[in-house]
Amino acid sequence: MGGKTVLILGGGIGGLTVATHLRRLSSPAEPRIVVVERKRAFSACMANLWIMTGERKDPREGQRELGALSNAAIEVVHADVQSIDPAAKTVQTTAGELQGDYIIIALGAETNPRAVPGFAEAALNLYDIQGALQIQRALQEFDGGRIAILIARTPFSCPAAPYEAAFLIDSLLRQRGVRGRTEIALYTPEDQPMLVAGPNVGPALIKMLEERGIELHWEQIPMKIDPASRRILFELDDTSYDLLVGVPPHTAPPAVRESGLVDASGWVPVDPTTLRTRYPGVFAIGDVTAIRLPIGMFLPKAGVFADEQARVVAANIATEVAGEGTQAQYAGTGFCYIEVGDGLAAYGSGNFYGMPAPSVTLEPPSERYRQEKVDLERTLLALWD
Repeated sequence: MGGKTVLILGGGIGGLTVATHLRRLSSPAEPRIVVVERKRAFSACMANLWIMTGERKDPREGQRELGALSNAAIEVVHADVQSIDPAAKTVQTTAGELQGDYIIIALGAETNPRAVPGFAEAALNLYDIQGALQIQRALQEFDGGRIAILIARTPFSCPAAPYEAAFLIDSLLRQRGVRGRTEIALYTPEDQPMLVAGPNVGPALIKMLEERGIELHWEQIPMKIDPASRRILFELDDTSYDLLVGVPPHTAPPAVRESGLVDASGWVPVDPTTLRTRYPGVFAIGDVTAIRLPIGMFLPKAGVFADEQARVVAANIATEVAGEGTQAQYAGTGFCYIEVGDGLAAYGSGNFYGMPAPSVTLEPPSERYRQEKVDLERTLLALWD
């Protein structure tokens, strides 16, 4: 492959998929593949929910050391990305400067709990491993009261996760015998759950929430949280809580925001089929991207999209450097397992690039789909085997 160097910024689902897939499409020696990731281990996004419920006691059970990538002739630089020059294709990290022939930005979305006053002090962060452990302990001790699940801002990663959290908390408290003296309420800025998925998914989720006695309050944007009085203040209303499970605001990492790659959305616009940015040889995949759909909304931020996008980018880089073959295209398809408790999960799938609107269906909950979600994590943890 002509001694090219491919810099992959981020060691999440997208970054690891593009690294391992590109290696499989090439020789063990070329191109040079370098993954820049500050964390030492990879964990799949669904793990926090299982930590939250106590099904998984040790977070390390769902992690894989990134050092194992060396067995696949993939270099790992454990460092923070400080700046990106997409024109020069250079990346400044805490381990020094890197130069590439290709750059793939797979840094995902960062959470910013302090963007809402009081959130960091009051909410147990569902999107953080330590936060999931805190929720686990709180639920074990909970003896009744009001549990609020708060989505602070949109967009956020894993659109189904807060709804899954509500279902799983309901199931866990029923098993513990305290559900009868507990209120569970979910607050979201969204117009309806997972609105981008179209007319089939949201109403089905609303029905399942209603069947379980879980309150849903949409179009609720929190302005501040008062930890002392345990109250959430919204634009037009407020509510109380005894236990607050939160999804913090999400943002692109600082190095991305300062690179000149983002648009007014705050995320990186890309060609929806090739994931190319406006800079030649620079791609972006996964949660860090802004892909506007025909309906005017953006493609949701979810690992399944990052995975499929990564495969397309890997194939196209391999083809481009070899100077042969046709370009692959990302078609906008995706799926999602939605846990509803009691060992069951629903399954949504479809084409998010559909015209004139996304075409997504939701299959009813079953043990089969829950097992498939477990199997999916095993597949992700074996990316480099």
